[in-house]
Amino acid sequence: MSTIAIIAIVVVVLIVLGVGLAVARREAEKRRRERERLRSEAAGHRQEAEAHALRAQEEQDGATRERERAAELAAAAEERSSAGEQRAEQERQRAAELRAAADQHEGAAAEQEAEHAAASDEHRQAADERERRAAEAEERAQREGRAAGFHDEQAAERDPDA
Repeated sequence: MSTIAIIAIVVVVLIVLGVGLAVARREAEKRRRERERLRSEAAGHRQEAEAHALRAQEEQDGATRERERAAELAAAAEERSSAGEQRAEQERQRAAELRAAADQHEGAAAEQEAEHAAASDEHRQAADERERRAAEAEERAQREGRAAGFHDEQAAERDPDA
């Protein structure tokens, strides 16, 4: 074999090795960029998940406060209702004892009972509204929790190193 053919073969082999090395480097760089992009996306999803989890916790706290307020209003309504009933009964007893003023006292008892019943109804309605708000806040908290879970899953899928 001639020297030129050997040199040509060596040059071709060196060129093929150089091209192969360049392609391998390019592919490695491409994979590195893809990993970096996926890490960045995963970080974004993690931030979203954390934000949703925080929002879910805030909504849950809000729901708890609304439930506590609803319970307070319900207790106040019950207390007023009980107080109104007691007062009405006292007025009725007094009316029975005082025949001369019976009509006057019966009217006062009925009026107070109506006022207390109206106040009791208002408090019950307010308690029901608070309960509804608490349920809505709880529902929002659950949605936020589901969104946080979804984004957490997305982050786990996109981060190959995690």
